[in-house]
Amino acid sequence: MNSKKIFKIVIECLWLAMAVFCLGAGIYYQTKFDSVSNIWIFYAMAIISAGMFIMRFMQRRNEERREKRRNGEK
Repeated sequence: MNSKKIFKIVIECLWLAMAVFCLGAGIYYQTKFDSVSNIWIFYAMAIISAGMFIMRFMQRRNEERREKRRNGEK
């Protein structure tokens, strides 16, 4: 495994961790403090982070497929 591939996997994990953290923070603040009006920011950040995770995952997977085809592997 080269360092580029490891870096890409780490970035994916960070996006996923941020999505989980934002979702957890949103749920926590919504249940603990009902009157907080900016809860939607946590949920929006969770959705954006999950979307970025999915986008990076698909991009890395397609890149690996292209690399396999280029090297003649199946």
